[in-house]
Amino acid sequence: MRQLIFIGLILSLSCKEDLPPPFNDDLPPGPTEIATDIIGDTLFEKGFALTPLDPAIVQQGGGFEKTYLDTLDFGNDGSSPVWMLAQWQSKYDLADTPPVDGLDGRIEYANEGKKIALYSDHSLWLEVDASEEYDSARVSGQPWPHLLIAQNFNETGPNIGAADRLDFSMAIKLEKCENKMEGRSYNVSLHTAQSPFYFMVVNNNSNSADYNQRIWFGLPSFDYRYPTLRDDEIVLWDIGTSTFIYGVPETTIWGNVSLHDGNWHETHIDIKPLIIRALEAMKEHDVFLNTTLEDMIITSMNFGWEVPGTFDAAIRVRGISLKSIQVL
Repeated sequence: MRQLIFIGLILSLSCKEDLPPPFNDDLPPGPTEIATDIIGDTLFEKGFALTPLDPAIVQQGGGFEKTYLDTLDFGNDGSSPVWMLAQWQSKYDLADTPPVDGLDGRIEYANEGKKIALYSDHSLWLEVDASEEYDSARVSGQPWPHLLIAQNFNETGPNIGAADRLDFSMAIKLEKCENKMEGRSYNVSLHTAQSPFYFMVVNNNSNSADYNQRIWFGLPSFDYRYPTLRDDEIVLWDIGTSTFIYGVPETTIWGNVSLHDGNWHETHIDIKPLIIRALEAMKEHDVFLNTTLEDMIITSMNFGWEVPGTFDAAIRVRGISLKSIQVL
């Protein structure tokens, strides 16, 4: 651990001048850290490869590489994206949409249901206008529109046990969230607009009895239903992917703030202890019963809008980073 040394100001009463602080060359050197960036193209300079509207097309068509529709390159012709933009369950396809230059320096792609824009400060605008997606208030079992940025790390993702730290950071700013449902049509158990961040955590040890067991490790952010951030963890079953979700307490990530206030909010946190807690929690649900930290890797991530309700919502994000840290 680095040593933090406070050197007091030494005053000479006789000459009333500041003396230089003593030099101590006997202090041991600090530790050496090796940082490996896990998330690529954090400035979004290479653009996004665009998914189909229906995830079943990807699943049945041989994977994303064989089924993506277009590249949103923000004018950088010939770029090879590491990011994907998932537009699941939308009515409106961004494929073949021309980029438009904004007066404030942004470059955007937009249609009736969604918008993505890149700003000169490398922040990214993600917007879903679900008032164009729903003809009436969503009912139980009805799919909802997504607008997610995602990356796959596959087997090159960081090993949880091998890392001394897993330093995560990002900043978000809510730009708008308008509830377009009237009166009694809004049901808090069915309707919201939310922007969670998920890592897929997988047992990658082929010799383990838990081989290929996985969870969505969630770092919650904005949720229309909760102006005050929660301080409890959650464990849910995701029907769509047949996978458990573990959600970190929101205040652990963001502190005691309101993500509804329209200001920028940043987080810088080592998520390894949080993954350790997720492993403990999942054992209570008979998942990862035979799993050690050394068996586990992070294989992918996604962030953005899930809108199971009639909301028009936009958020900006910047500085997404995950670094695997080894201390020598």
